[in-house]
Amino acid sequence: MNWKRWLKLIITATILTVIAQNVDLGLLATTFLELPRWATVVVVGGYLAGQVVSSLKWSTLARAGGISVSAVEALRAYFIGMFVNCFGLGMVGGDVVRGVLISRGAGTRTLGVTSVIADRAHGLAVLAALGAFSAVVFRPEFLDATLVWLLLFLGVGVCLGWIVGPTVIRVLFSGETSFGARLHRLSGMLTRAPVPLVIITVLSLLFHLLQISLHWVMADALGADIPFSYLLMTVPFINILGSLPISWNGVGVREAGYLFFFSQQQGYLSEEQAVAMGAVWLLAITVSSAVGGAVATLSKEFQWSELRGGSLGSQREWESEFPPSFSESSSSFSPKEG
Repeated sequence: MNWKRWLKLIITATILTVIAQNVDLGLLATTFLELPRWATVVVVGGYLAGQVVSSLKWSTLARAGGISVSAVEALRAYFIGMFVNCFGLGMVGGDVVRGVLISRGAGTRTLGVTSVIADRAHGLAVLAALGAFSAVVFRPEFLDATLVWLLLFLGVGVCLGWIVGPTVIRVLFSGETSFGARLHRLSGMLTRAPVPLVIITVLSLLFHLLQISLHWVMADALGADIPFSYLLMTVPFINILGSLPISWNGVGVREAGYLFFFSQQQGYLSEEQAVAMGAVWLLAITVSSAVGGAVATLSKEFQWSELRGGSLGSQREWESEFPPSFSESSSSFSPKEG
């Protein structure tokens, strides 16, 4: 485990310590244990279903970018990557693992990894646009205009980059240089073909709406009547914050978001209920990632020795080709993913 992962754990522990000092731990445990089992099953099952939708979106994007991969192959690689991301195994992050797994027949492993970058960028744009649109439509008084403009900036910025980025790269960077060649490979994944672009956008929107709906299920199970419109405005903020690679699986950051939006701003939940919501969401992430471990164990195309043996490449090798934080990212948007 390198220093960046240690730093994530330290940040996670620090945030959780601060939160623990402001909640009744006994009441928190009681709140979590008294949650209806049906709600936990629905949230975990719904989260798993969302990951399947997200993998379909990713496979569609990858095929549009020139990778010959089936939906089943992408699903297998997707869940293996989730497992590596969650439990921090191996020499590289889960995003790199799943990217390499689908690009083994494409001639270059970086092609698959660029598909993951493009997938994350697209998911961020859709999530930011959904949150900003909801905030503009419902106009919440508590939500600072700066936050709304930030979401708009993220969504519009990524969309513009997606549309004009490939052209700008071709004009400014020569494909004969190593850096230019990497940018050209990345830009190839930013498909502008109408059909696949509409498909991945619809799938991404369905994914994010499903995750927001699961938050409504958790709130209902906790006895809170949170309007769905309120969740449409706030969950995108929380998911974007939770996807930042500054803590382990967004733990601590996500709970802080629940506390801010659901307890401090409107008082829909008690502080213990808000943290319990975070615990249920973490359970869904962990169970889904464990499914990825089972997929990896049963997969004939993947060997556990690859994670430790370096056949996927070392952390340093990948950081020389992509942003340093990328190969360690545990994000997404998901949110995981989206």
